[in-house]
Amino acid sequence: MTGPEHFKTAQRLLTEAPEQHDQEKERTYVAYAQAHATLAQAAATAQAGGPIFNEDGEFVIGGMTEPQETSWKTVLDPEGTTAE
Repeated sequence: MTGPEHFKTAQRLLTEAPEQHDQEKERTYVAYAQAHATLAQAAATAQAGGPIFNEDGEFVIGGMTEPQETSWKTVLDPEGTTAE
């Protein structure tokens, strides 16, 4: 599961939590959402840091590769409403 997928899953679980109509199930959904949010943050942090090689084998100092950045932008702003 990718970072953006973890992020989407966390959002979905938080939306579904109140719909459970059972406190124990709701808490479980929130706990799972927190775990997915933490994994999404870890993935974003790992992708954004340190020296990496891009898809063309070029050395890049920090930052995400273009496909990684596109994936995150799509999940964080699916309508493309954020001004550049």
